[in-house]
Amino acid sequence: MKTKKIDLMMSIAGSDNTCGAGVQADIKTCQSLQSYCLNCLTAVTSQNSEKVFKILELPSNIIQSQILTLISEYELDSIKIGLVKSVNQAKTIVKVLKKNKISVPIVVDPIYKSTTNTIFNKKSDYQEIYKILSKLKPVFTPNLYELKILLDLKKIDDIDIMIMNFYKKFKCPIVLTNAGNKEEKCEDFFLNDEKEIERVSSNKISSRNTHGSGCSFSSALAVYLGRGFSIAESICSSKKLINKYITQAPDFDLKYGPMGHWLIS
Repeated sequence: MKTKKIDLMMSIAGSDNTCGAGVQADIKTCQSLQSYCLNCLTAVTSQNSEKVFKILELPSNIIQSQILTLISEYELDSIKIGLVKSVNQAKTIVKVLKKNKISVPIVVDPIYKSTTNTIFNKKSDYQEIYKILSKLKPVFTPNLYELKILLDLKKIDDIDIMIMNFYKKFKCPIVLTNAGNKEEKCEDFFLNDEKEIERVSSNKISSRNTHGSGCSFSSALAVYLGRGFSIAESICSSKKLINKYITQAPDFDLKYGPMGHWLIS
């Protein structure tokens, strides 16, 4: 019997042993969307809801090998890039994807630190990593704090000005997540095709179980873009999905628990 063809996303990201974030969150997000998630690990972490205890960075030749083995057999529909631990890793990712003429939608979630406040890169390395990855012309999904660091600002500026300055510097689309000033609303801002700033708003859900929400949002965004949806449609669909994950999260009685990806029908 012939099996159904489904779309393929490749996640290039770190591993989270709690399965709340990282590659594991990307796999669960794809599964809930009936998509298939291939993965390339950049780092292995030892963490729980309180702290990231250890991080093992994988060598760039392993990064290259993982990507090459996948693209030699699979035709990708989209790529999501999460945690990148070094400038060398970033250069390797760009070199391999460009050399092999991979031209699918790419979403980059520029992770600077964990919610438990572990910083993953030196500030200068962080800025260089994402300047290098901008050569892939991806959609970036920073939060307000990450955008401030990427622009090397001492304080938060006007949101519209920050978004336009990001576009001038990186020449890439941006979705600025959860950057509004309304306590009861979660507001994302993005540049449309006419380079105008638009806002997408949703009700904010009060929950301790939001671990991996940024990872899951960016991977869902990549899947929807890979399916041919517009940036606005992809953002709205991704936000609705994350809200479902949060409202259906299991209660493990943790300060910072995982979401309920697997409960989505």
